[in-house]
Amino acid sequence: MKVTEYLNHRKKTLFSFEILPPLKGKSIQSIYQSIDPLLEFEPAFIDVTYHRQEYIYKKHDNGLLEKVSVRKRPGTVGICAAIMNKYKIDAVP
Repeated sequence: MKVTEYLNHRKKTLFSFEILPPLKGKSIQSIYQSIDPLLEFEPAFIDVTYHRQEYIYKKHDNGLLEKVSVRKRPGTVGICAAIMNKYKIDAVP
């Protein structure tokens, strides 16, 4: 269901949560541990925040600096799929 449909068809106050993907190489278990205690509020959906890339400057042997983009967190689609599979709650990438 789309977020707008939740808002249009609500019969009571809706709750939703926004989470940040774990750092690359870290387990999704930290996400699950954050969500588990919040389930009692029956969230309509969970929003997984996209975290923009960061930049570092790599120094070359000739002394020049190169601006390089680095992504420290995975994409949101995979995290959303895992949340939807485990909790049967819509997740928004």
